Amino acid sequence: MATRDRDLRPDAQGRYRPYLGWKKGADGVRRQHRFNLGTDRKEAERRLAKLRELYEDNCKAGGMDCWTPLGLKFAEKVAQGEFRIPYPVGGEDYYGEDPIVAYAQWLHRERGRFPSVDLVPEHPDIYEKSRQVSKWIVEGRLQGLEREMREVGAIEPGRTLPEQLIPGTLHEALDHYSETVRSHNVFPGTADLKPYGRLRLERVKRFKQAHDDIPLHDLTYDACTAMFAHWLGRPVGQRGPTSRDNSRHHVGELMRFFRWLDRTDKYRWQMPRGLDGLARKVPKTDAERKLSVITKQVYSVKELATLNRHATPLERLMLYLGLNCAMGASEMGRLVAGDVLLGHAHEHAERLHFDSTEADSFVRFLRPKTGVFGEWLLWPETVVMVRWALDRCRRIGSDLLLVSEEGRPWYNEAASNAQYKFANTWTRLLDRVRKSPSSSDFRKLPFGTLRDTLPDLLRHRVGDDMASLCLAHGSPFHGDNLLECYGNKPYGRLHKALRELRSHYADVFAAAPEDPVEEQKRYISVEVRDMVKSLIAEGKSAPEIARECGVSNMTVYRVMGRYDY
Repeated sequence: MATRDRDLRPDAQGRYRPYLGWKKGADGVRRQHRFNLGTDRKEAERRLAKLRELYEDNCKAGGMDCWTPLGLKFAEKVAQGEFRIPYPVGGEDYYGEDPIVAYAQWLHRERGRFPSVDLVPEHPDIYEKSRQVSKWIVEGRLQGLEREMREVGAIEPGRTLPEQLIPGTLHEALDHYSETVRSHNVFPGTADLKPYGRLRLERVKRFKQAHDDIPLHDLTYDACTAMFAHWLGRPVGQRGPTSRDNSRHHVGELMRFFRWLDRTDKYRWQMPRGLDGLARKVPKTDAERKLSVITKQVYSVKELATLNRHATPLERLMLYLGLNCAMGASEMGRLVAGDVLLGHAHEHAERLHFDSTEADSFVRFLRPKTGVFGEWLLWPETVVMVRWALDRCRRIGSDLLLVSEEGRPWYNEAASNAQYKFANTWTRLLDRVRKSPSSSDFRKLPFGTLRDTLPDLLRHRVGDDMASLCLAHGSPFHGDNLLECYGNKPYGRLHKALRELRSHYADVFAAAPEDPVEEQKRYISVEVRDMVKSLIAEGKSAPEIARECGVSNMTVYRVMGRYDY
């Protein structure tokens, strides 16, 4: 596309008059067309940008690099600052047929040819009449087509054609829905998809795998309910039957898709009457219907001590942050040095009604999912691990506390499962514990249960409000949603409760080695290593110890050398 004055310079009268596109004169010679965009530079830039879009539409519609008469007419309106352009009603000479019949059809066609401008009917009443006539024509032709197809046997018995044309297929609509999900689930100012957005796109991908690509006019009430029934039935996947929560999320995503499909202008599909009121509660299996006062499983103090005894320093950091701050993978993985205040008397201690000294340390954090502020007083043992983590991340050159030695974040925002590193590390710790003879039946609870431990304890010993506050769930007092407008959150009470609860976990901290941040390779389990150490202390020889403990002589000598026996 040839243009001039791309810098949009004003002429001697201060007018912005750029050349844009070609036109053919009465003499048949091609010349560039000049537009007058006024004297306001910002407005002229806006009009020029719209003209360039319009010229691209014009060339595509006309099949040549030249203004069409209709396209140039629209362009002159845009140059004058009109972005909603009335489409005129022509006569029989213009349409070649009855204008009442053809007006809506021509307007719809030109909207498709010139999507960069907003074409509106110049006479809305004539447009509505024309649109209704077009609808009757479509319905009549569809009925005739149905009779013809039924006579030749192309339509199965019991099947009918839709009363109106509904273009597109289910998979095509799901692809467009994916684009909408992607555009609404990126981090502000970037093109990076949020973890929740990736989860939603994975569900849409599974919809395409599980459901046939039927025409949208076949997406009736029965077809929609059949799709819901598939996910309500908790289908079997690669890892077995779909969990109740996962099935519930798929049902919810499917309903969001149907509502989007009903609203979007891309298709003419309408949600079947009664679909919105369909029962969509995912049923429980017999194994899930447990009559018990315990609905949330967490590790006991004894089990946590066992975990701490077998943990590496990084695993111990995870353990302490989870217990002290009720953090999961998404919170820990986003912790940076600036979120930690070590050796810091709380500047608002008096307002929060608790005592604070320079010996105190805190973590302050915005919960990723909700943006709600959270603050936690750190126990001395947690401070030791956090100091070690800060020294480590500075050595690596990262601001994040939990990173690999190569500087890769443990919480990988770009991965389909952002917290896989935490889950894998937790699994390795549990496997290490279960290798010990006395802990072979150690419970394997997911990493997320670590986050549940502190609020579970607070709820029983202090109250629901403190459990909610430690989770950074917003308002800690759900009886009055307006309370936040009149009083500060009681973080002083939370910090007092955390100080008192530290003694509850004394046995957990006592299980750590003398130097909790010491890095050491794990050739044998902690239990076997302690057995070797005790037999060495008894004065037995290395071969005897090796036979009794089921290890090699070299392993015994390695323990002797490490602990100076």
